[in-house]
Amino acid sequence: MQWKLSLARPIPPRSTEAETLQRNTRLGVGNGVAFSLAEAFSDANLVLTVFVRALGASPVVIGLLPALKNGGWLLPQLLSAGRMQALSHKLPVYRRVGVVRFGIWTLIALLVWFSGSLSNGWLLAAFLLGYSAYSLTGGAGSVAFQEVVAKTIPTRRRGAFFGTRNLLGGLLAFFVASPIVAWVLSRNSPFAFPNNFGVLLTLSLICIGVGIVLFSSVSEPPTTDPPAPLNARRMLALMPQLLRENRDFRRYVGSRMITRLGGLADPFYILYAREVLNAPPRMIGIYLALRVLAAALSNLPWARIADRHGIRLLIILTGGLIVLVPLWALLAAPLGGMLGPAAAPWVFGGVFLLVGLSIDGSVTAGLTYVMELAPAAERPLYMGVSNTLMGLATFFPVLGGVLIKTLGYMPVFSITALLALWGLALSLRLPEPRTNSS
Repeated sequence: MQWKLSLARPIPPRSTEAETLQRNTRLGVGNGVAFSLAEAFSDANLVLTVFVRALGASPVVIGLLPALKNGGWLLPQLLSAGRMQALSHKLPVYRRVGVVRFGIWTLIALLVWFSGSLSNGWLLAAFLLGYSAYSLTGGAGSVAFQEVVAKTIPTRRRGAFFGTRNLLGGLLAFFVASPIVAWVLSRNSPFAFPNNFGVLLTLSLICIGVGIVLFSSVSEPPTTDPPAPLNARRMLALMPQLLRENRDFRRYVGSRMITRLGGLADPFYILYAREVLNAPPRMIGIYLALRVLAAALSNLPWARIADRHGIRLLIILTGGLIVLVPLWALLAAPLGGMLGPAAAPWVFGGVFLLVGLSIDGSVTAGLTYVMELAPAAERPLYMGVSNTLMGLATFFPVLGGVLIKTLGYMPVFSITALLALWGLALSLRLPEPRTNSS
């Protein structure tokens, strides 16, 4: 018998479907953990609100901050979704956008570090411009992210997928990010303003880079027979038609937009604590810890509810918690007064605890409801329409800033509670979109 020496490499066995799913899940969870840490270091309603306030921002500008974050991420989706639905692979779009976003955040961090020659007004304007660009570019890639998740994670595992992302990210944010934020922003910090915020923005930048690299490594299956691309004009023309013809989708969008009105006071809770209840700077880190820990621990029950009982129930339960947030803000000062003059800032921490309990479950519900409701071929269109309209709703906190400047904190908290209750009532009319698909 003659033996032949082969120099050819052995062909490795192909990954099974289960192995690919496991790998994609790990990468997607890692991406979520990294971005949870990034957002904790640069939380729009806590860290960045205090930063822009120190630069002299008015309540209207402060209300604009979460609008830029969420609205910038959501609004461009209608324009990008039409062209993206014709692509067999969406992940290359995510990768290109990720590189641009990383570059923009790098410039923001450098701006804060080397802002010694800038006045507060110019630094504020430059920061808001950079923050807007970062959010808007993220919106261009968010449809790609959602579509890749929809293609790679089965329907009945999406609750666990998002829940695990949020759980692990929240725990790391609690044990790592919150103590660092509290120390860097405390009176005993070795970093003077604005370098203390430069430290936090740099840490956020590192986490953003890790998250982008991880999700860029996901294995995306091709879309077979994708529909033709739609330009922006056609997408805008389809929006009223889609809302008119699909009653369930119309109800979902309406209920979610009203629920967003229940968050118009979100960026002002920390200002109320600092300026009215005299909470010390270190309380920013404590409030952040309460929020991220509550969010992390709530994700297991939220994921179980989503996977076993459906997304509709998750929307209703988190909507009820959203109602409780402004109600607690109204009661915190009287309750704190009963316990002593120094107790009010600690009692007010219940606001951020309730925000943490509701926010991750609400976001998960919003992402997955449209994924399950929309026909697979038209999913980018549905996501683009839904998220663009939600993007418009994210500018409600600007209205909150106007109202606080005119009416004060307590009337705005009362209005917010009523609007959140209205959103909860509308969500009770939503259907359960889940089918027997896996």
